[in-house]
Amino acid sequence: MLLGRLFEEGAFLVLLGVPQGTELGIDCKSWQVGPRFKGVKMIPPGLHFLHYCSVNKPSCGGEIGPKTGLFITLKPKEILLANWDPKEEDLDFSASQNEEEVSRIRANLRDLDAFLGPYPYEVMRKWVSLTDRLSEEVANNLQPLSGRICCLQ
Repeated sequence: MLLGRLFEEGAFLVLLGVPQGTELGIDCKSWQVGPRFKGVKMIPPGLHFLHYCSVNKPSCGGEIGPKTGLFITLKPKEILLANWDPKEEDLDFSASQNEEEVSRIRANLRDLDAFLGPYPYEVMRKWVSLTDRLSEEVANNLQPLSGRICCLQ
């Protein structure tokens, strides 16, 4: 019952075309993207930190790109949609501005469910303790003008 409610009330990050092997995370947790990955579901409303870095295939040297991240604020039931830009090796969130595309994704969420990883609730307490005094306005003011925080590893 609780999972059904989380699915209905939580936010969704739909991230299309992210290459397999990319390191991707939200808040205090990260993973390597698998072949079926299309995003994260059941995200609690509020401020989150999305971070990722591209990784070359082992046959191409296996180099790891710079870690990139951004603060996002999500509302209940919100769908934030992005497509991977292979040329820039970055997420392009302009699709979120296309209401028709977001509506199409919303209508197909049940079909997309198997390709969405659940938000890692085991880190939620830690994340909230780190950010409970951080507002969306302050987070936006702390980010570079590009909106992306980048770190060479």
